[in-house]
Amino acid sequence: MKIGFLKFLDKYAGLALCLFFTALSRLGGSGDPVVRKEEIRKTLAMKFLGMGSILMLSPTLKEFRAAYPGSKLVFLTLSRNREISEALRLFDEVVTIDIDNGWPAFAKSFLSAMAYFWRERFDLVLDFEFFTRFSAIVTFLTFARIRVGYHAWETWRGDIHNIKVPFNRYWHITDSFYALGRHIGLEKKEKLELVRPFISPGDKAAVRGLLEANSVRDGYICAYVNAGDLSVERRWPEDNFAEVLSRFLAAYRQHVILVGSGKDRPVAAAMRARLNDRRVLDFSGKLSVTQFASLLEGAKLLITNDGGPLHLAAAVKTRTISFFGPETPVIYGPRGEGHTVFFTNIECSPCINVHDRKSVRCYWTKPKCLETIRPDEVFRAVEREMAA
Repeated sequence: MKIGFLKFLDKYAGLALCLFFTALSRLGGSGDPVVRKEEIRKTLAMKFLGMGSILMLSPTLKEFRAAYPGSKLVFLTLSRNREISEALRLFDEVVTIDIDNGWPAFAKSFLSAMAYFWRERFDLVLDFEFFTRFSAIVTFLTFARIRVGYHAWETWRGDIHNIKVPFNRYWHITDSFYALGRHIGLEKKEKLELVRPFISPGDKAAVRGLLEANSVRDGYICAYVNAGDLSVERRWPEDNFAEVLSRFLAAYRQHVILVGSGKDRPVAAAMRARLNDRRVLDFSGKLSVTQFASLLEGAKLLITNDGGPLHLAAAVKTRTISFFGPETPVIYGPRGEGHTVFFTNIECSPCINVHDRKSVRCYWTKPKCLETIRPDEVFRAVEREMAA
């Protein structure tokens, strides 16, 4: 199922359904709910898109577990995110919807999820999606008494949520997630840290074995040269990426490991062929998410486009160099020490907005916001990070 078509459905078919369910909500006339922690026995939290977003949501859900110890916490996400969700060890159950294997798989998983929600009868639903109408529709169909979600006039989702949380487009996403939590009683926190995914001894052993089988003995860096299918326009130009990696191989004895999911294989394979060096390895699609986390944990550095691997590296405390342009690091950049971010902030950048489903309409033939990040300045940053 193509992301672009799903966005189209969400915009138009979603609008009609939100209108219908809003009318039903108003007929119910439940008013503003009162949240009493002792009455919340079952909670459903949902975030569908983005491994990175789920990682940045983790501090809020960790604090929720502390504030609501008597509530069962179930997480709803896409099937592609099951492993990272379970590795966070925050949830009693993870329920998934499949959009990767066609309409029959989607229908089966969606109906199964709905049946589960109706059996469980949740007291509280936390919709952490940014203005997708699909998540609002799912929220309504749970029939929970308390339904919390973001509200903005730019993307109308009706009155399905009975606790509406303003969305500040100038805040970091981690803070926006926590703002929603504050509306149900979470205490103010000065510092929010990503939850470190659990990596089993077996995962660590598997990664060690793979590195040994490929004669990686002098250390390595990782590189993510693609970007997620939500916005492929976030890729730094291939020529620039290749130049920096070639200069790295000439300057250091270490390996370069290309990383990503199975969907990233064509881009990674093209980069490996272009570099034409035995020290360039392609591990894309070969590792589970937790094995990927273990690989990043042992890397000296990750050079990456804006995407999930950036935040996974941040969660395991690996140093990063990242590229932003269509999206802004003010909202999605890594936090903490050891992260170098390139963002030239030209007049049309950023152009991605959560209110229009992160659709990109570049003003130029090629994204100048990324074209203007030059290999020389990036390689100087690589040298600084390698010396750290």
